[in-house]
Amino acid sequence: MLEVLRVLSTSSESLRHAVVFLFNGAEENVLQASHGFITQHPWASLIRAFINLEAAGVGGKELVFQTGPENPWLVQAYVTAAKHPFASVVGQEVFQSGIIPSDTDFRIFRDFGNIPGIDLAFIENGYIYHTKYDTADRILTDSIQRAGDNILAVLKYLATSDMLATSSEYQHGNMVFFDVLGLFVIAYPSRVGSIINYMVAMAVVLYLGKKFWQPKHNTVNYTKDFLCGLGITLISWFTSLVMVLIIAVFISLIGQSLSWYNHFYVSVYLYGTAAVAKIIFIHTLAKRFYYVNASDQYLGEMFFDISLFVHCGFLVMLTYQGLCSAFISAVWVAFPLLTKFFVHKDFQQHGRVFLVLIQVGKYLKIYKASRDYFSLFLIPKPILVFVNTY
Repeated sequence: MLEVLRVLSTSSESLRHAVVFLFNGAEENVLQASHGFITQHPWASLIRAFINLEAAGVGGKELVFQTGPENPWLVQAYVTAAKHPFASVVGQEVFQSGIIPSDTDFRIFRDFGNIPGIDLAFIENGYIYHTKYDTADRILTDSIQRAGDNILAVLKYLATSDMLATSSEYQHGNMVFFDVLGLFVIAYPSRVGSIINYMVAMAVVLYLGKKFWQPKHNTVNYTKDFLCGLGITLISWFTSLVMVLIIAVFISLIGQSLSWYNHFYVSVYLYGTAAVAKIIFIHTLAKRFYYVNASDQYLGEMFFDISLFVHCGFLVMLTYQGLCSAFISAVWVAFPLLTKFFVHKDFQQHGRVFLVLIQVGKYLKIYKASRDYFSLFLIPKPILVFVNTY
C-alpha cells in the first residue's frame, strides 16, 4: 500500500477520483476498525468502491476470491486492468457459503456500507499462518511485486473510470468469472451462464434420448444396464467417501491430524489413492460378476453416458440454485460431449459444429482468513484500499 501510495503521489498522471488508504486494526476482535470507519467516519459516504488486501499465506498468487454485491462493472475492471489475473467465482461461493469459519473486512464494507469491492488474498504456505514461523523473512518478495502490479493497475483504472462516480447504477446481477492459466480472465453475466448451462443440459438430453430410443439397439437391455451402471457409480462414490473418512479418523486417532498440511501432495496420495482404488475395485467387481458378457467398447460407451447423466444432473441442480460455479459442471459435460460428437462417424457425415469452451480446473485452497491489523492511516479520497498486516 505504501508503494502504491508513493507511485500515485509522484505520478504526473491525474486521477479523476480520489483514493483513501485505510490501514485497519482490531480485525481479530470482531472487525472493529472497518466497522468503525464505514459506520462513523465522515468520509464513509464518499466511498464508491474498495479493494481489500488479505493474506492467509505468505506467497503465491493473490486470488480474487470475493466480489460484490452485484458488481459486473467491478469484475470487468479487474479483467481489463490486472496484469497477472488470478480469480475464481468458485472461491467466492465457497467462502460466502460459511463452510470456511473465517471472515474479512470485505463483509463489513459490503453489508454495512453496501459498497462494491474486490477481496484478494495470498493463500500459499498457509500452514505457518498464526504460528511461531509466521515471520517477515518468509514473505516472498516476488508475490508482493506481482500483487503490487495488479493492485496499482486496477486502482489506476478505477480512479479514471466513468462508472465509479455512479457505481450504484451498475449493480445488477452477479458475474461468472475464472482465469485461464493466469493469462486472462473469462467473465460473463450469471444470466448468460444460466442460458449456456441449460443449453448444455438440453444437448445431453437429446444425446441420451437418441440412445434410449434408437431402434438399432436393444433399448430394454441398454436401459437396464444403464440404471445398474448408475447404481454402481453412486455406490463406488459412496464407498470411496467412507474409505477416505476411515483413513482420516485413523490418522486422527494416532495423533497425526493435519500432518500432511505443509505438503499438500501428500494428502493427494493419501486420500486420492484410496478413493481411486475403491472406485476401481467396485467397477472391477461389477465387470466380473454382472457385465460378464459385455464388451469393453459397450461398457466404455455406457459409463460415458452415465457420467454425462450424473454431471448433467449436478449442472441443472447448481444452475437452478443460482450458483455461478455451475460453469464447472457445464465444462465437465460440454467437453466430453463435444469430443464425442467430433469423433463420431455420423457426425462427420452430416456436418461440423465449431464451439470452444475454455476452462482449467483448479484445486482451491482457502485457509482461515482472519487477520491482525495495525493503526489507522487515512487520506481523504473516495476509493478505499485497505490491507491486513501482521
